[in-house]
Amino acid sequence: MFSAAALVACLACLLSIAGAQKAGLPWSQPSFDISQFLTTGKVTWYYTFGISSVSTSTEFVPMLFGASQAAQWDSSINSVIQNQGVTHILGFNEPNEPSQANLSPQAAAALWQQHIQPLKAQGVLLGSPAPSSSSSGLQWLQQFVQVCTGCTVDFIAIHQFGTSASDVIAAVQEYHDVFPGKPIWVTEWTCADPNSGSGCSASAVASFMQTIQAFFDSQSYIERYAWFGVFAGSSPVQIDLVDSSGHINALGEQYIGA
Repeated sequence: MFSAAALVACLACLLSIAGAQKAGLPWSQPSFDISQFLTTGKVTWYYTFGISSVSTSTEFVPMLFGASQAAQWDSSINSVIQNQGVTHILGFNEPNEPSQANLSPQAAAALWQQHIQPLKAQGVLLGSPAPSSSSSGLQWLQQFVQVCTGCTVDFIAIHQFGTSASDVIAAVQEYHDVFPGKPIWVTEWTCADPNSGSGCSASAVASFMQTIQAFFDSQSYIERYAWFGVFAGSSPVQIDLVDSSGHINALGEQYIGA
């Protein structure tokens, strides 16, 4: 008969195994070595804000960033799906933001119906456009789902920036409440003010990551997540997963459970 302590340890192990399949990376630095993030098995997928992949055997998830990529997308996505063994697709990047995909829900629906929905016939799973963490994000996504007639949204993709772990968790839970039954991918999350972009202290970032990553790993409705990001100094350095040379740093090792 198992002791209570053994059962608790077994449960913790199972949760760790389940969470190990969720972590990913938004990979925007093709010259860096992604393999340094794959040594523990914690990180199992990545995306690149487009259809260009890097040389690795880990899972690649293509993204149609916005309207400007549509022609390239149509010319290449079928071969990418076949050659890379793609099983998931990401929709538009922060369409509610003028500096990003900058699409109304109606315009996004038209693009989706033309460029993304047909891929469902190949058996891939389609992720929603990923709104930013601004106050307009949830409303934008609700409107998109309402107007996108005949669209298949297999999972909900969102971004969440903040300086309070509890606030970020509450925001993610709100999406879950609005879209019950849909898996959620938090494809960007980090410790930064979503309005000013200012970062947190190094110690605050480490604590923030630890709290939220543990929450994500424990929640069955959160299917995947990706910390933002891998920059080597082009953002508040406290949130970087690499040093100035592109080598994994202490925060990166924390993220992959090294």
